[in-house]
Amino acid sequence: MATELTMPQMGYDMQEGTLVRWLKREGAEVKVGDAIAEIETDKAVVEFEASEAGVLNKLLVAEGTSVPVGKPIAIIGAPGEKVTAPAAAPAPAPAANGKGAPASSPKRPPEAVEARQEPVTAPAPADDHAAAPGEVRASPVARKLADEMGIDLSKIKGTGPGGRITRDDVMAADKSKAAKTETKAEPQKPAEATARLAAPAPAAPKKEAPAAEHAPAPAAKPGEKVPLSKMRQQIARVTTKSKQEIPHFYVTAEIDMTEAMKLRKQINASLESEGIKISVNDLIIKACVGALRKIPNLNSSYTGDAIQNHPSINIGIAIAMEDGLIMPAIMDCAGKTLAQISQASKDLITRAQKGTLHAQEYTGGTFSISNMGMFEVTNFAAIIQPPQAGVLAVGTVMKKPVVRNDQVVIAETMNATLSVDHRVSDGAEGAKFIVEVKKDLENPLSLLV
Repeated sequence: MATELTMPQMGYDMQEGTLVRWLKREGAEVKVGDAIAEIETDKAVVEFEASEAGVLNKLLVAEGTSVPVGKPIAIIGAPGEKVTAPAAAPAPAPAANGKGAPASSPKRPPEAVEARQEPVTAPAPADDHAAAPGEVRASPVARKLADEMGIDLSKIKGTGPGGRITRDDVMAADKSKAAKTETKAEPQKPAEATARLAAPAPAAPKKEAPAAEHAPAPAAKPGEKVPLSKMRQQIARVTTKSKQEIPHFYVTAEIDMTEAMKLRKQINASLESEGIKISVNDLIIKACVGALRKIPNLNSSYTGDAIQNHPSINIGIAIAMEDGLIMPAIMDCAGKTLAQISQASKDLITRAQKGTLHAQEYTGGTFSISNMGMFEVTNFAAIIQPPQAGVLAVGTVMKKPVVRNDQVVIAETMNATLSVDHRVSDGAEGAKFIVEVKKDLENPLSLLV
C-alpha cells in the first residue's frame, strides 16, 4: 500500500525544512534506509532516508521548496503498484458517503498526489528563503564542488531559489577563475568533480576537524550590525528555550588524566598501522557511555508528565560549522569499542561538514559532550540540548602540581562540568555520574573492557 513520506522534524523547534535535492528519481526502487533526499534545516543539511521499501512513485515537492514539518513530500508504493496521479481525479469526492469515486480508484494516495502536484512544477523561490545579508546559501553539491575546486562561495552570486548557489554557479565561477589564472597549476577538472558528486555517497574526507572548535567569526566592521544567519537564529531560539524551560544544575570535578593520556599514547602507537588515532574526546565519550549504563536516568528526556528512558546511548558531540554549532550524535555507542568510537566520531565530523548527516544522527542524541580542550579553556558549563537531560563540558588537559600521598607531583588534569535537567535528576545522581566518568578516566584500562 502506498505510503506518504512527510517532512520530518529534525530539531527541537524545527517548523519547516527545505528540500534541497532529490537523490532518487520517480520510479526508483528504494530500500528502508536509502537516502532519497537532502533536507536543509536551520542548522544543517541532512539526508532524508526512506522509511518504507518500494518504488518511489511520486515526488510531491520541487527542489528548493520549503515544506512545513509533517507535510507529505513523496509517495512510496509497493513494487508494481500504480499510484501515479490519475489525470481525471479532479476534486476529491465530497467525503459525505464516499460512493462518488470510481470503485477502482485507489483510496488515499492518489488524492494526496493530485492535491500536491502543483509544488512539483511550481517554481520554488519564496521570499522567506532569500539569503540574509552576509549569509552564504549553497546547495550541498555546490559546497562540495567549491571545496574541491578551492572556490570561495562568498564571492559567488547564486542563481538558485532564494539566491542559493548552485552547482552551475560554482562551475561558472571555476571557468572564470581558470580564465584569470591560466598560468597557474591546472584546476580540478569539472567533469571529474561532477562525476564524483553524482554518487550520493560522501567523498573521502580531506581533513580532520576537532570535535569542537570556534566557528569563524563573521568579519564585521566596528559598529556594523550583522544580521543573524538562520543557524544563529535557531541556536538563539533553542538555547533561550533551554535556559528558560530547563532548570539546569551543575556538578564539576577535576579529573587526573595522567594514566588516560599514557594509555592513549600506547593505543595510538599500536593502531597507527590501521590509521586509527584515539582522541581525548574519544576517551571521554567511552567514559560517559560507561557512566550512562550505570546511571541510565541521565540517558533520558523529560516529557511533561513522565521521564522517557532511551533504549540506546547516542552521544552528541559539538561540531563547529560555518555559521555556528551543531551537535549530531554517534548512534548506539554502548556496544562500540574505543577504536569504533574514534572512527565513528571522525566520520560524523566529516559528514557534518559535508552536509551528509543522517536525520537520526541530527536529532537522535540522548546525551552530549562539549569539548573546548583544544582552545586551552580550563572550565566552562554547557547548555543542555533539548530534549536531552544532560551535557558534559570538558576543558583542556594540562600539567599542574597535585598532591598525591602527601607529595606534590606533576599530573595531567582536566576539569569537567556536568549540566543536568533538574526535572529529571538531582545533585546526588549528577555527582555519581561524574564520579563514574572520573573513575574510568583515572583508571583507563576499564575503557578497554
